[in-house]
Amino acid sequence: MTEFDVIVIGGGHAGTEAAAAAARRGARTLLITQCATDLGAMSCNPSIGGAGKSQMVAEIDALGGVMGRAADAAGIHFRTLNASHGAATQALRAQIDRNLYHNAITQILNNYKNLTLQFEPVDSLDIERKVINNKYSARAIVLTTGTFLRGLVTRGTEKIPSGRMMDDGKYQAADKNISGVLANAGFKLMRLKTGTPARIYRDSVDFSVCELQRGDTPHDWFSAPNPANNYDAVCYITHTNQQTHDIIRENISNAPMYNGDIQGTGPRYCPSIEDKVMRFPEHTSHHVFLEPEGLDSDLIYPNGISTSFGADIQDKWIRTIPALENARIARYGYAIEYDAIDARALRSTLESKDISGLFFAGQINGTSGYEEAAAQGIVAGANAGAYALGLPPVQLDRTNAMIGVLIDDITTLGVDEPYRMFTSRAEYRLRLRADNAIARLGDMAVTLGLLDAAARDEKYAYRADKIRENDKFYAGYIQRNEREIAAYRRDAALKIPTNFEYRGLAGLTNELVEKLTATRPENIAELSRISGMTPAGIMVVLRKIKCGN
Repeated sequence: MTEFDVIVIGGGHAGTEAAAAAARRGARTLLITQCATDLGAMSCNPSIGGAGKSQMVAEIDALGGVMGRAADAAGIHFRTLNASHGAATQALRAQIDRNLYHNAITQILNNYKNLTLQFEPVDSLDIERKVINNKYSARAIVLTTGTFLRGLVTRGTEKIPSGRMMDDGKYQAADKNISGVLANAGFKLMRLKTGTPARIYRDSVDFSVCELQRGDTPHDWFSAPNPANNYDAVCYITHTNQQTHDIIRENISNAPMYNGDIQGTGPRYCPSIEDKVMRFPEHTSHHVFLEPEGLDSDLIYPNGISTSFGADIQDKWIRTIPALENARIARYGYAIEYDAIDARALRSTLESKDISGLFFAGQINGTSGYEEAAAQGIVAGANAGAYALGLPPVQLDRTNAMIGVLIDDITTLGVDEPYRMFTSRAEYRLRLRADNAIARLGDMAVTLGLLDAAARDEKYAYRADKIRENDKFYAGYIQRNEREIAAYRRDAALKIPTNFEYRGLAGLTNELVEKLTATRPENIAELSRISGMTPAGIMVVLRKIKCGN
């Protein structure tokens, strides 16, 4: 048996951040995933950042993470979204060369001396003893399985057990074991879905009829200035039309998500083209962003038209879109269903409330998006390392990080659809900006061993002027935020005993008792955000904690 401090299962965005974070904390770490191409794989759109997401990338970078550095190295088209708005809603987005990104992630991981990469499937898992494949053991395990838990690809009538389609058109094996292990351990599982569009050969697209979308020159960076990257690819915009929508409506009974064939819940804020057409009949067209998959790639990613239709129907409506009339399709779009846990079973550290040393991050927690996965990964990995080595945990909450908002939302409220981060989810969003992430989190990162002091100072120097200008602009709002945060922290400081009994408390409905018993909030701040909780109910719990009656 080969022993480690931490084992991370899965090599996607959550897994790579988790493994790197555990290694930075000094833990002997094993990252185990099916194949080398999993590392930083972009199964859907090769892009990083965007509204609500770029703030998390900045926070990951401030904590010493890898996503921002890899995106800077592999970005081929950078734009600041909402540039005319205030700094709190501005968002950097980059189109990424998927191969360069994979190479950058691989290189970063290979530079960690106490990180071992192992490429093999997980055939057996003992989550109590922390043993994998009967040959690797650890004090802590981080599960970052993405869409692989009983993954099922659906395209029309075609169904393929798979975690994802690879670049060569082959499918990676879905995991058939871990869902059962988790269910037997008492975790509540739910079925979610996501999807991806067709990939189209670049030389079959008529870009002359499209709207040109150039990147910003000069542009911002996710991590720090990187003069070595001078890539400047071009993206394009076209639109669906009434003919497109008519074909989709005429064939909607053949769409698996509409004929009942797919039961999983999809992401509300990244809908399929079927969803767009059927839910918004008043719209006669929808944007289609034609984005390159890489500098040397011969493929275009048509962002905005993910689908579960069969190949024959995709052929029909895709070719009604201007610029795509003669499109040659390299790979058809598909939907994928997979298992996720109810993240209310986790602490704010992303550790299981019932099984010590077991951590979760990414889509297994009911989230969507590369950035959301990486954000959880860095917290779960850092805290798994802390658990294994007896070190202080990473403490992020709604007041100091957008990542804290994400984790608090999913562990307190749970999800009924794949969760996506938006700035509007954060009460203190004027304080939780991308530009000041290093000022908010840099000292903590250095103290916890996630970032060295020199890197912190370099990152702060790069952002200092922007932080001072923006802080001055938002000064009045920030002062009000500080008062609200002080009140929040007073509530958050009052811990609720893990064995607290809610049954029998006057003022709590049976529904609330069931929710609180299942969720087991760690403090009053978490309890106050449980759906249906009233001020009177909060006072009942407070009196019980303080007075015992």
